[in-house]
Amino acid sequence: MQFFSVVNEFDRLIEQYGFKCPRKLWYDSLVALSKRLEGIFYCYVIARVHKSDGSLETTLWVGPIGRPDDGLDNLCANIELQIGYDTTLDENFFSNCQSKIIQLIDDGTLNSLLAKSKQELAEPSVRNIKYDVYTRHLLPLFQQVVAAANDDARILKSKKLCRPLIEKLLAEQAGETKNFFDRFGIEATTDRIWQLCYLHSL
Repeated sequence: MQFFSVVNEFDRLIEQYGFKCPRKLWYDSLVALSKRLEGIFYCYVIARVHKSDGSLETTLWVGPIGRPDDGLDNLCANIELQIGYDTTLDENFFSNCQSKIIQLIDDGTLNSLLAKSKQELAEPSVRNIKYDVYTRHLLPLFQQVVAAANDDARILKSKKLCRPLIEKLLAEQAGETKNFFDRFGIEATTDRIWQLCYLHSL
């Protein structure tokens, strides 16, 4: 997948609808766009080429802040819409997907998805370990880091500048949250929290 050629197919979403390109979180076969909708809630457009058969796929997600990848499946507050899937390598595939997404936005569909996502985060239909970890530990620590950085995008965008804040706040945790992060480890915690900070900074 040529990242920039794919991004060019979503030019209207970027230029007219305020979507951003979190390039530091892309994979070899996955390009994601992000747009903050309200507070901690985002819309993600994920375009990918499946390595197994070369097929193309575009999905749209609405949910609380999280790395836009396959992990979104694990939290019931992340609502997915299948935008398109193609095995013929149609050169207009991603452009056609953009048109469909724009129609959904213009029709107000994101507002309905946002309302459902908020409801699921507050009262999950599926309460699992992922939900508990996200709501009890990851999301609160992310919000603490944003506050400690005074919401400064320059700091939040840089893993090097973010790390001291994360480490300082980790040292202040107590009880169940401290035990969780002790088990999770400093490197994994720093990576996960910084990814959220990076998305927030765009």
